[in-house]
Amino acid sequence: MTVSRRTFVQAMGLALLTPFTVRSLAASNSETYARFNLGSSPFNSEIDNDGLVFDLSVASGDPSQTGVVLWTHINPAAYVSGQTLYIDVALDEGFTQPILSAEVSADDITADRDYTVNIDLEGYLSPNQRYYYRFKYGNLCSRTGRCHTLPTGSLESIKMAVVTCQDYTTGYYNAYNHLADEDVHCVLHLGDFIYEYAEYEGFEDSIVHSLALPSGGSVAMNLEDYRHIYKEYRKDKNLQRAMEMHSFIITWDDHETADNAYWDYDRDTLGVPSHPYQTGNNNPDQLRQLRRDAQQAWIEYVPARVKVNEAASHAFDYLQIYRSFQFGDLVDLYMTDSRTYRTKEPCKDGTAWENYWCTDYENESQTMLGKTQRDWLIDGIVNSNARWKVWGNQTLLAQLAGTALGRPLVYANYDAWDGYQWEREKILSTVKDSSIDNFVVLTGDLHSSITSYLKVNFNNINNWNYDNLVGVELMTPSISSPNMNDTVEKGIDVGSVFTSLLNGGVQLNNPHIKDFVSNIYGYAVIEFNHSELNWTVYDIDKKSDNPAATKKIYKEFNYEPVGMWLTEK
Repeated sequence: MTVSRRTFVQAMGLALLTPFTVRSLAASNSETYARFNLGSSPFNSEIDNDGLVFDLSVASGDPSQTGVVLWTHINPAAYVSGQTLYIDVALDEGFTQPILSAEVSADDITADRDYTVNIDLEGYLSPNQRYYYRFKYGNLCSRTGRCHTLPTGSLESIKMAVVTCQDYTTGYYNAYNHLADEDVHCVLHLGDFIYEYAEYEGFEDSIVHSLALPSGGSVAMNLEDYRHIYKEYRKDKNLQRAMEMHSFIITWDDHETADNAYWDYDRDTLGVPSHPYQTGNNNPDQLRQLRRDAQQAWIEYVPARVKVNEAASHAFDYLQIYRSFQFGDLVDLYMTDSRTYRTKEPCKDGTAWENYWCTDYENESQTMLGKTQRDWLIDGIVNSNARWKVWGNQTLLAQLAGTALGRPLVYANYDAWDGYQWEREKILSTVKDSSIDNFVVLTGDLHSSITSYLKVNFNNINNWNYDNLVGVELMTPSISSPNMNDTVEKGIDVGSVFTSLLNGGVQLNNPHIKDFVSNIYGYAVIEFNHSELNWTVYDIDKKSDNPAATKKIYKEFNYEPVGMWLTEK
């Protein structure tokens, strides 16, 4: 009879004290994950509700079938050199059914990681099981967190929440207070967890949380600035509560670094067109360091099981965040990174006339994902045996353009997939040629709610041409980042194409788009079962500090892959 390490640990319970330490069972040599010894923890029970020690509470991320990454932060004012951090995991909130306790090495609580602690419990938990966890430091105990491992085998249904774009300076996180109470397995965050701004540009007269960055800059300039922003965001009690109650699966978009970030392959450095480092001296070494600083702050403050090589000097080698998750036989989820490897947005460097006639968006050299990641995504989707193949994507995949009889005349946003059309068609045509009829793309970024058919050829306006239909794209509204309606009301130029489309022209010009609205805030919940999915978009006010703000259903949609029917309920 073979006994796994996990089974042995659970059978021995708190009596087990391993003779060796475990840093991480993930595919990484990184010191990102703290070392721990299994064993008993102190019996103190005074909860740190005031955040004297655990000032940013607790969180969990990247659940797998047998593990999860647990996270906390020690208040530097409460830090004691050499003092041990403990963690308890149990089946019940009262911790009367313990699964394991562990002692985290004091050497892994340091200023080098800004006193953040990530613990990877891969291999120690059981599938499809809810767990409760807490940290202990000194004589105080953190608030209790809750996580849920992924299921294996046959699965009838699974429900997830989907969020994106949570600028803290222009809105309140009322949506997160409601999200904490949702009955979901996990939360998918599609990017823009933070914004690099001290104040959101163009909304300086509407700031509700102004950030004073350590550098004194208007945007993040270094590691300390990024760390400061994460800490300010994570102080929010609504966000803390949501992250205590649910495990998050998080990717990033541009604002975790800077607006419209890309990789400048010609100079092998970060491209950030509106950042002072590029508009100023444009020093490639300075820009490379900015990317590294953004990457480090992200892995410190986001609980995620990612590949990190601390010895690497290049951004591509230092951190890989694209990864996949398997929810039994029902859903395979692929979370991509569309900022690290992407080429520059096309058709922006000429005159208005030259940009109008530019067709660089058709070039094969234009890439959002890079070849390695693109092949990984395609191979995963095509070879998946799950009922649903789901792509966690950052920017709008479907076409958004001013058209005439389906022919695009001008595109609204080259920062989205319209600027990378060869790669988009490569992915969608391969999915279609592989006879996959249950392909779903979940998207953030545009601060809007959009439901759309996906097509190999968007010039074909017929939504019933099954030889051209690939699947559906579902975009969740922003948690708090200014939407198009607010932006236009501020008198901010969003471009002539966007302006004309917002005046009732989105669906007329883009018949594959079933629904479009950009005057709400909130999140969405998606439920998969074998024959259909249900997508519910919630509208929750972000303009007043009111966690009990009314939660309204904006719309509900149903999608049946047999026949590719996307309907409003």
